[in-house]
Amino acid sequence: MTTRLGVLLDLLAIEWLKGWSAPCAQRRSSEGRMDPTVAFDAFSGGKKYMDVDDLSCAAIAVFGTKFRKQDLRAMLAQYSPPSTPGVGLEAFRALVADRRRLLGERDRAFRMFTALDLRGRGYLDLRTFSDACSSVGRPVARRACEIFHDMDRSKTGMVTVADFEAYLSGASDLDGKTSE
Repeated sequence: MTTRLGVLLDLLAIEWLKGWSAPCAQRRSSEGRMDPTVAFDAFSGGKKYMDVDDLSCAAIAVFGTKFRKQDLRAMLAQYSPPSTPGVGLEAFRALVADRRRLLGERDRAFRMFTALDLRGRGYLDLRTFSDACSSVGRPVARRACEIFHDMDRSKTGMVTVADFEAYLSGASDLDGKTSE
């Protein structure tokens, strides 16, 4: 009997396959994310502050997902002292700590979803999901259609982050009933 845990492990394998390059791999935490200080040093280019483009790269290294430019600009505005060209190291550490608190457990599900969203559209369709599953191996690829339809609670042909999270938590339909 295949469980949701088995499917989750298959999905985690997808995330693992999309890992960082070898030089960055040595700087990752046990969760596969780069330490904020190392990320700052790697992407600030020796400057005391990171601009929006530097912050974008550092955020990807630390969180494992890409943030929208509008979110990055909001972070810059919130964490940059007045009259500075960007975010300094201490402010970046505070930003990372605050974001990790906000994301909590959703972070892992969001990173898995992002790894599956090969086209970066913010939702999964059957073709993209099947392609991602095929890159992992036959067992998950054979079940891609079944898994996708289980995740697509609204039956629109698109799986959102909320659908994905509900699937991982065991919810099987829009009423919040769970399946065993």
